Amino acid sequence: MPLRERDLVPPVVEHFRGLGYEVFAEVEIASRWADLLAMGAEDVVAVELKVRDWRRAVRQAMAYQLAADRSFVALPLRRAQEAYRRRHAFEVEGIGLLAVDAEGRVRTVLPSAPSPRRMPPLTEAVRRRLGGTGPRDAWRGPFGKEFPKTDGSRRGVRKGLSETD
Repeated sequence: MPLRERDLVPPVVEHFRGLGYEVFAEVEIASRWADLLAMGAEDVVAVELKVRDWRRAVRQAMAYQLAADRSFVALPLRRAQEAYRRRHAFEVEGIGLLAVDAEGRVRTVLPSAPSPRRMPPLTEAVRRRLGGTGPRDAWRGPFGKEFPKTDGSRRGVRKGLSETD
């Protein structure tokens, strides 16, 4: 069976949870939908998941920089190795690269830089929409088996990757 984007979700969610983040799926940022949004006490990290088209993923991750402090593209290991050969495309935009191997381990291939596009009012709006009021709030929320599922009460969070198979 071919690899799907949703197959990348559990390892990437666990990666960010291990770093102390609360992770949300399909979060609206400036009329676009970030696959994953990791929220910590000090920063917001957006992640675009792709199984093939890393160039498109970089463009999407750039858009998420409007509200995220940092932005990453997560790819299967083989595709991440291909994308790394063109790392200048990531580095010039400040986009990080994560590789997910066949065992579900996540490696940071390229670190992300602080977003050059961030608009603080958008960041704060995302935080408020997901349950907090400011950057230093203690983030608490329901944790599902994989990650929080939407219950329809959070505007700007939609179903999709949040549903597990």
